[in-house]
Parts: sequence; structure tokens; C-alpha cells
Amino acid sequence: MKKNNPFLISGYKGEAYFCDREKETDKLINYIKNQVNISFFAYRRLGKTGLVKHVFQKLSADKKVICIYVDILGTTELSGFTNLLATSVYNAFPKSNSIGKKIIKAIQSLRPVITFDEFTGNPSISFDTTNVQQTQSTIEQIFYFLDEQNIQISLAIDEFQQVLEYPEKNTEAILRTQMQQLQNIQFIFCGSNPKMMHEIFNSAKRPFFASCTPMHLGYIPHEKYKNFIEVNFTQNKRKIEQQAIDFICDWTMRHTYYTQYFCNFIYALNFKTIELDTVHE
Repeated sequence: MKKNNPFLISGYKGEAYFCDREKETDKLINYIKNQVNISFFAYRRLGKTGLVKHVFQKLSADKKVICIYVDILGTTELSGFTNLLATSVYNAFPKSNSIGKKIIKAIQSLRPVITFDEFTGNPSISFDTTNVQQTQSTIEQIFYFLDEQNIQISLAIDEFQQVLEYPEKNTEAILRTQMQQLQNIQFIFCGSNPKMMHEIFNSAKRPFFASCTPMHLGYIPHEKYKNFIEVNFTQNKRKIEQQAIDFICDWTMRHTYYTQYFCNFIYALNFKTIELDTVHE
């Protein structure tokens, strides 16, 4: 049976495929457990989303925190944000337990349109709102439903800088007002555009100013990445020269996506021995 390529270039498939980020993982878990809201900065494809999902998987084991992930990159307005939020909340809770039943019943009371993906069968929720006030009210009720369950929830909103592109210029104020009123929901606002994220969270003129603890994701240390690469080749019965690994780390500058992509390509060649010349070629 052919083994999967251990160098992922998209998605998160578990700890075995995850390189380092030990300090960042501990820091993020500590923030979540102590209900510290976070503004999480990182350049695109550096591993920000993977780290959040890695932390969420670890937290899912003790069942003390319900983790919800929403990626709003594809949204263009507040109604799209609301639909994705509702869908993510709807899918985060098992339909069989008491809290899941309450959440589903609460969302259904808002009269959503529920459709199902023909390939995955996963539900998708949308609301027929005609103005900003209706959309704002729907967001308020979703957060209220969550908060009144008296369980700790960590809500990660990825590509949060997208709200600056919405035609509703008061989106930040709407969300900030809601955040202030919640007792049991902790937020992770992730963004891959440092300039836009800086504007949202560090400008004294904006609603989210001084509302979150900043966290920045850097590059994985050379030796950590080098060891990860070597282990994944040797565990799969491939030999790779130390010089070859050093070249990979230096040439890609340890940018997570490019390092993973390069190693994925080399692994796919199926060579039993990878020398420096092979990598150069």
C-alpha cells in the first residue's frame, strides 16, 4: 500500500504531519483557556490556519472548550459573514447531545434557509435579510444562543481583515460591541495582511483598538525544520543528505508553504536517495 506524501501543502491532517510550533501552540492554548482574545498576525501560507486547527484538535480531547473555525476570506458583505458564522456554529455541535439540540433549535428559530452539499452532505445556512439591522440582529442572537449555554467557546475568525472590504463600514463596531457583552466566548482574529490587521487592532480611531492580545507567527527554526524533513524521509525509507536539507531550508527561507511544496515534490519523485545534486536539479 502506497503511503501518503508526508509533506502537506494544504489542509491539516493531524500532529504527525505538523512541524514544530511547540511554543506557539502552548501560548495559544494558554490564551484560550484563560479567555484572552487574540489578534493573530501572519503572512499568507506561513501556517497560521494549520496552527489554529492543530491547537483546536488538542483542545478537542479534553472537551472543556468547544472550538469553532470560520474562514471569511470569500465573503464580500456582512450578510455573507453571518451565513458562514451560523453554518460553522450549526456544524460545531453534535446533533445528538443536549447543547447541540438547543443550538440547532435556536438557529432554526431564526428561519434560515438550509441547503446540503451534494458531495459532502454538510448543511449550509443562509438568512433572507434585507437590511443591515436585520443582519446585525441575527448576529446578536447567534452570539446570545452560544453565550447562554455557559460553556467555554473559542471562536477563530480567519482572514479577519476582509471586514475592511465590506460595504457596511460599521462592521467592526457591530462585532466589537457584541464581543464586549459575551462572557463565555473567546475570539481569535486571524489575518494574513499585517497592514490591514494593524489598522484594525492598533489604530486608536477604530473599535477594536486595544481589545486583543497580539500574536505574531514567524518562521520555523532551521534545525527544527531540518529534523522534520529528515525524519519524514527516513521513516518512509528514503535517505536524504544533510547538505540537501540545508539547501532546501535556505533556498525556501523556511517559508512554510514553499518548504512543504519543495519537499512534497522531491518526495513524489520516489528516489531512494536524495543528494544535493538532486535538489539542485
